[in-house]
Amino acid sequence: MIREIIGTDLDHNHVVLGQMFNARRRLFKERLDWDVSVDERGWERDEYDHADALYLISVDEKGTHQGSLRLLPTTGETMLRDHFKSVFDGIEIKSPVIWECTRFCVDSTGETALTLSGVQRVTTELLLGICEYSLASNISKIVGVFDRRMIRIYSRGGWKPEVVGQSGEGRDAVYLGIWDVTKANAAAIRSAGGFSHSVLERNDKPRPQSDCAAVA
Repeated sequence: MIREIIGTDLDHNHVVLGQMFNARRRLFKERLDWDVSVDERGWERDEYDHADALYLISVDEKGTHQGSLRLLPTTGETMLRDHFKSVFDGIEIKSPVIWECTRFCVDSTGETALTLSGVQRVTTELLLGICEYSLASNISKIVGVFDRRMIRIYSRGGWKPEVVGQSGEGRDAVYLGIWDVTKANAAAIRSAGGFSHSVLERNDKPRPQSDCAAVA
């Protein structure tokens, strides 16, 4: 199940967000050795973990963090604009219907079940959560930066991006991709992951809406 949490709800979701920030530390700092900041609580956070951030968090039946990601509108501050623009030859993406996905993290201490396509179920659930959330919020595209190994994972998960930028070669290559948000792509992810229904947790709070209608 995918839970939606906005940055302003930190006080009301302190436990699961704390689990998320701890999982991010284990993945990005300890495993991948990225140059990221860890606070006194052991949380990996950066300047984009602010009030405008939208977190999609995969939780188990007990409400425990299994995996997560962060979405930000490209009309505001994004990692692509602030850190990766020069890496991808000045590519600039700014639109109310395009949001950036960063900090995609599957918890190493959580569920390890695989789908029939050989991808962790939590990974596919998060992909479907992005697509379903975006369809409900009139977001037409998702943009993100990823490494070479993720291309196969996205493909097996049913939602392969269009690569619009590349920096470096071989193992050191990083890519800039755009994912189209469509009902057909949501169906493809659902099929790849073996999901028969929506993965989004029931949420009666209004979602932020972009200014344009999404592509169906």
